[in-house]
Order: sequence, then C-alpha cells, then structure tokens
Amino acid sequence: MTELNLNKHNPPAQTADASLQQDGMGADEALKLLFPDMSVLTQVERLRLASGGRIRGTMAGKRRSVSLGGSQEFADFRPYAPGDDVRRIDWNVYGRTGRAYVRQYWDEQELHAHLYVDASRSMSFTGGAACSKLQYALRLAALIGYAALVGEDRLTVKAFNESAIEIELPVMRGRAAFPKLIRHLAALYAAPASARQARDSHTNASYAAARSDLSAPFRQPGALPRRAGTAWLFTDAMFEDGMRESLLALTASGQQIVLVHLMSPEEIDPHLGGELKLIDSELGTGKEVAVSERLLNEYRSAVSEYQEELKAKCAEMGAAYAFLNTSQPLAQAIQTLTSVPGVLKH
Repeated sequence: MTELNLNKHNPPAQTADASLQQDGMGADEALKLLFPDMSVLTQVERLRLASGGRIRGTMAGKRRSVSLGGSQEFADFRPYAPGDDVRRIDWNVYGRTGRAYVRQYWDEQELHAHLYVDASRSMSFTGGAACSKLQYALRLAALIGYAALVGEDRLTVKAFNESAIEIELPVMRGRAAFPKLIRHLAALYAAPASARQARDSHTNASYAAARSDLSAPFRQPGALPRRAGTAWLFTDAMFEDGMRESLLALTASGQQIVLVHLMSPEEIDPHLGGELKLIDSELGTGKEVAVSERLLNEYRSAVSEYQEELKAKCAEMGAAYAFLNTSQPLAQAIQTLTSVPGVLKH
C-alpha cells in the first residue's frame, strides 16, 4: 500500500500559487492529465450544484433565492405602497385596472461551494483501479468544481491530511478560473510519487501512537467555511474517529454536505489468502492474520455495514451520501452523483 508524505509539525496550509510554481504545469497539460477523455466535461457542463437553500452573498449570481430582490426574473405583482420605487409600477396594469401595482423580481444570489479532498495516507492506495483513491477524488473535484464555475458559483478547494488542512486554493468564480483550478489539482495529482520518495523515516513511528481522527483537520483555525453554502467531502472514510464530529461542524457552519465515499475494488472485494501481515497505512501498525474465505466474507459484511452506518449518519444530519468504486469511469460516477437527491441537477 502506498503512502503520502506528511509533516508531523502541522505546517500552515500552502497556497496554490506556491505549489504551481514548483510544478510548472500548463493548463493544457493539466487538462490532459486529469481527463484523457474530455467528453466527461461536456456531460458535467450541463449540470449545476444543488444549493439546498444555502445561498448567500453580496455578489449577484445565477441562483434564485427564497427572497425577492433586483434580478430580471419576474416573480409577482403587489399593490403599490408609499415609498416604493415608481419605476417598478406596471403602467399597463394601471391602465387596465386604475390601480397601481409594483413588479417584484426574484433575488439572484451566488452559491459558495467548498470542496474538501482527503489526502491522508490511505487515499494513495490503488487497489486494483487505474489510479489511486486520491487521484480519483481530485478528478471528481475538478468536475464538480467545473460545474460550480460554469454556474457562476464561488468555489474553494482544500486538501487535508490526518491532522490539518494541507493545501488551500483561494476563492474562484467564473469559467475563466477553470484553468487555475485544474493546474492546482493536477499538481496534487502528480505529487504522490515524489512525496513517497521524500517520506520521513520517522513518520510511521509518529503516527503509530495516535488514533486517526477525521475531525482533527476541521478543528484547525480557518478550516471551516465562513460562508453558508455546500460542502463536498471526498474521502475513503478510513478514520477511527471523528466522522460524526466533522459532519456536525460543517452543518453548524451552514453547509449542505455531500459525503462522497470512495473505495478501491480490492477494498470492496479483496482477493487475498494465506498467512499475511496487513499494514495500517494511516497508523503504520501491522497485524498478522490467516486469511480464509470465512474471514473475507466477514470483511465484506463489515464494509457493507459501514456504508449503511455512514448513510444513516448523513441522513440524520440532512447530508447527502454517495458511494463510489474508484474503478468506475468518471462518466458513470457523475451519473451516480446525479441520481442522489440534493447533489447535482440539470
């Protein structure tokens, strides 16, 4: 199982500009790296992120809010009252009825989408798929980010490891920001191999005494969104603690949560046998086991039960849950996400 390099001193999140300067990857090269088959972008371009009512902001957007405002989309008439803008009086109605009515319009505001990508050590496992779980998550994040940018939504992307937000891409808006997004994600996509080579030999020891806790990075200053919106969490959910706490923290910050649960084919249905030593990629600890068909069946049942547990936790907090096998083509993954209520819409 492959691993990512982690800094045990929890440095502040790096900016995207620093990583891009080191990588030097152009937008065309980044696009080809993330999407060898770019037809999936056409599929996503027609989709929009569901807001779940979390629409706020001072900038005009393309989303209809529940309040009335100053867009160009007509909502209804109401009787004129002293102090109303006379420019909104419908004189045609006045000519027919002799009564003054004011036009009302829907208020169009922006959605802020926050994408959180799990870059912990277990996410670098390939497990029978063409790419690692992290790389698959980055491709999905690029597609969801593309849908947000095309829809004129605000977009923030953060990658986190076991203890902190590792890299953060500043707020983006509009289709013109897509090259910046894919360059950033492609730099992360290409990073794991070099990161493994530079891994500190003491990393395993530093994590062996700890418990993996998903809520740890979300407890760091600045990790949670300051604006209400929608939060997408791409993770394999291989943490001993913190799932409920993380969902609660995001919900409390005004987020409509989408939990995208990723697992590789070998993690879903392993093909193992004999006397083996299994290594925990998060903690670096190992355990010798005798793998039998009975044990594999128990494991498969445990995976299914864990999926149902996560789905129940999400339902309890009003979050959406989607499970994806990383061997699925991206087009099929997008279809799966579209079928989940409150996630994507045409």
